[in-house]
Amino acid sequence: MRRRSDARGQGLIEFALVLPIIVLMFVAIFDFGRAVYALNTVANAAREGARVAAVDQVLTSPDCVESMPVEDPNNPHWSIRTCAVSAAQALGLPTSAVTVSYAAPPGINLSCAPTLHVGCIATVTVQYTWTAITPLIGGLIGPVSISSSSQMPIERVFP
Repeated sequence: MRRRSDARGQGLIEFALVLPIIVLMFVAIFDFGRAVYALNTVANAAREGARVAAVDQVLTSPDCVESMPVEDPNNPHWSIRTCAVSAAQALGLPTSAVTVSYAAPPGINLSCAPTLHVGCIATVTVQYTWTAITPLIGGLIGPVSISSSSQMPIERVFP
């Protein structure tokens, strides 16, 4: 009988020792999910910016209304950076996180530098710095730089 009364607190002690490890695992899984979400969102934002760059070379505009084509370059309704940023709205990207460049396709003699031509490759790169929500994991791995690029040939030169 005496042996049974000594073992009564054993389960509580074991639970107290294992609980921090279990909580750390759940938090790590949550932060990993956030990192994967950020990676997918940044890649999608780069694709969205490249899609816009294929038909519209306006860099910034006040909004991104894709159903309204740009007819007046002085009053654009969608642009490369604005549409890329709006595709990653949940991350809170600034427009400065989106860079756009144009180059000739490999092996083709085409001038893309001061004047753009149909067939030039538009490259849109989106950068984001991800940090873990939990201080313990954030202290272990620190901020992680996430970057994605997407390329599309220019189909229409505008403006």
